[in-house]
Amino acid sequence: MIRKIVLSAVLAMTASAAAAELTYGQAFVKYHRFDVDNGTGIKLDVTSLGGGIEYRYNMFTFSGELGNVDIEGVDLTNGTVGVEYAFGGNAAVGIDYTKFDIEDIDADVTSVYAAFTTGAYTFGVAIGDSSDLDDTVYAAYAAWDVTPSGTVGLDIVHIDDETLYAGYADYDLAQYNVQADVLKLDEIELYSFAGGYDFGNRITAIGSLSFIDLGTFDARAITIGAQYEFVEGANVELALGRIKLDGAADDIDQVSVGVNYEMGRRSTKRRSLGNIVNSATGSLAGLTGF
Repeated sequence: MIRKIVLSAVLAMTASAAAAELTYGQAFVKYHRFDVDNGTGIKLDVTSLGGGIEYRYNMFTFSGELGNVDIEGVDLTNGTVGVEYAFGGNAAVGIDYTKFDIEDIDADVTSVYAAFTTGAYTFGVAIGDSSDLDDTVYAAYAAWDVTPSGTVGLDIVHIDDETLYAGYADYDLAQYNVQADVLKLDEIELYSFAGGYDFGNRITAIGSLSFIDLGTFDARAITIGAQYEFVEGANVELALGRIKLDGAADDIDQVSVGVNYEMGRRSTKRRSLGNIVNSATGSLAGLTGF
């Protein structure tokens, strides 16, 4: 199942809390036009939207995420809801539920997890169950807050007799931001890097570079563009991109326009299976925003 989920998503692009606090919020909607660069006029319209939210109330953290990619009427959707309870800021337990709906794939995973934080480091383990699998889902994860606004981490998920490795880095500094994702699942390997530079006049230059190896063929993608912040935390963007498929004579050109909003920063280091898939595969061609 997990290979189908990752492949479908990839190919779609070809600590104590305050009394009550909204710690993170994010939303985006984007339109993409893919053109085969051979004069045949073959075009593909893709729309992506989604977002995430995190809300803390005393020792509880509630979270939710949603991602959807529409490819000419074919939908790939997944969503997650979860709740976490912190013990004195150093230990936490939680439960989350993720559901995937990708054409003929309709799967869900319910997981319980425990995490421990010491200084800037967080370590956690999770165990889950799915109505579509006979085997139990196991996961382990670790994160390091390199700076107050910079985190690197690794998730290891054993599901459907396969092991998924997903590493990430996320830095959000005064003038620039950088994100990176690395995913490996059997013969599938993905490497994605994205970032932006704020020129200080509400304009930010953005770009991404990605590589995907599906075992039978490779693909490379690059995007460059700009964002304009019209109110704090919200921006419109325009990006141009190109995808090169191994062995193909023609490249695929991409034009994307979108609206993004983000405030705060996630406090929980637990990444659901849906978030891992969204972060890695969606960033490959700038399809998603988280």
